[in-house]
Amino acid sequence: MKLKNIIVALVIFLYSNVVAYAQGTNIVTLNVNTEIINDDNVLDVCSFTWEDPDGNIVTSGNGPELEDWLITISLDSDIEWQGRSSSGDNKIVNIIQVKRQSGTQIFNGKTLNGDRNPNGEKVRGKPEVITNEAEGDYKYNIKFKVEGVGGTFDIDPKIRVEK
Repeated sequence: MKLKNIIVALVIFLYSNVVAYAQGTNIVTLNVNTEIINDDNVLDVCSFTWEDPDGNIVTSGNGPELEDWLITISLDSDIEWQGRSSSGDNKIVNIIQVKRQSGTQIFNGKTLNGDRNPNGEKVRGKPEVITNEAEGDYKYNIKFKVEGVGGTFDIDPKIRVEK
């Protein structure tokens, strides 16, 4: 009987670790050269860094390719967008909003709003459906502000959600 209890406990332990391992948070960081950003050069002075739940890191280039930059995340994971200055001035980059433009609606609602953290606003979300071929990848708009720079800026990358 004692051996059976140990085996059951071991199976539960292993299962819970597999489930916990499969889940996690994808961190998408918008890197912004905050010293020179303006309405005319947004795509040229920004890039993305994506860290998946396993710690793998993918970095985008800059320029027009940012509009087609695609990450693929798991349905059982979360995603968090954050901003970071890539300049020496270390200005705060606030991610104000993530809003669906086209493709599969993967989140509950069209718009995800920032958390209003004064030390750097972030947006968090959890996909609820996988991306389907008929509607395509989730194309979204990231709206962000840079401390001390007037106005807001936008970039429109993509997400694919798989099981």
